[in-house]
Amino acid sequence: MRIGINALFLLPGKVGGSEVHLRNLVKWLGKVKAHEFYIFINRESEGIFEELAPSFNVVACGVRGESRPMRILYEQFALPYKVKKLGLDALVSAGMTAPFFVPASSFLLIHDLQHMNMPQNFSRLYLLFLRFFIYMSSVRSDAILTISNKVKKDIVKYYGIPERDISVIYHGVDRDSFHARDDEEVKAIRAKYGLPPTFVLYTASSLPHKNYERLLDAFRILKAGRKELKLVLIGARDYGHEVIKKKIDELGLTGDVVFLGWLPFEDVPVIYSAAALFAFPSLHEGFGMPVLEAMACGVPVVCSDIEPLDEVAGSAARFVDPEDAESIAAGMRDVLEDRALRERLVKDGFERAAAFSWEKTAADTLKAVTGWAGKGGSR
Repeated sequence: MRIGINALFLLPGKVGGSEVHLRNLVKWLGKVKAHEFYIFINRESEGIFEELAPSFNVVACGVRGESRPMRILYEQFALPYKVKKLGLDALVSAGMTAPFFVPASSFLLIHDLQHMNMPQNFSRLYLLFLRFFIYMSSVRSDAILTISNKVKKDIVKYYGIPERDISVIYHGVDRDSFHARDDEEVKAIRAKYGLPPTFVLYTASSLPHKNYERLLDAFRILKAGRKELKLVLIGARDYGHEVIKKKIDELGLTGDVVFLGWLPFEDVPVIYSAAALFAFPSLHEGFGMPVLEAMACGVPVVCSDIEPLDEVAGSAARFVDPEDAESIAAGMRDVLEDRALRERLVKDGFERAAAFSWEKTAADTLKAVTGWAGKGGSR
């Protein structure tokens, strides 16, 4: 088959887990010789995929992804023409929107429906955009790919898509990168970024649903008995960053919080390994990839007791109520002070992370696409 991937949404370093998913999907699909693959890219993504997957045919589309109106127009009107010209059998749109009319089997990847579950996090205009284009992309696609049973339930609930037309395909963990590091590597990364001796790590963008304000409240409670403890934050400084900075000042934590921003991919796993624990108090997730990444690096995890994090973490995390700062603080304190709990979480975390791989993600995606496209049917 000739299979295309619509990557026009990608803004390198700015779209979080969807970029990690796309990069690994392409990497592992590129090892499959039985099919011919094409990837449609914007101007910001030029030069990324030739090295990542040399077997892929890279189609440069000349549109800027950061110009959302132009990107959407291109996706709706120019991309179908390219799909037809190349004679593709299937198109996988990996960034939540897809052409409404595609001359091939069309598959839409939905990472989450936060705009339906937490509409207060979006401006009115952006919310209207998301509701219209994601809904229309969903109902016009032949099948939906998603990343957890939680998101599948949301798609059925809000869009009325039959369960039979939705495939749940979990994210993976790149164990070549995410694994426990030796003392020398950890020492070098501490020196490179000036990391404190003992710190709690959180990797997330600054968006409201990442729940930074309650994490900071919890950290202040925790620090009352641990003066040496610091909080290290990794992630894009997006909408909400100024609110976080203001909160830090209000709590008197200016010297206790280290902002590292968006970092090179190769450095992040080593920073995980240097952390005393990984906190993930998010209010809403489609999957929760950082939870598995931390586990693969041998770091005990404290995370929200919400779907789908319970689905992803299993019994390998200390769960907390993300809406209660006291609960978050208690979870972190338990992991720092209870050696037996800490050791169990590390052991169970290694085992849990080992059950997820990007190779399986790619294989399951290919199976879903070829199986459906081979039927020649459509909803």
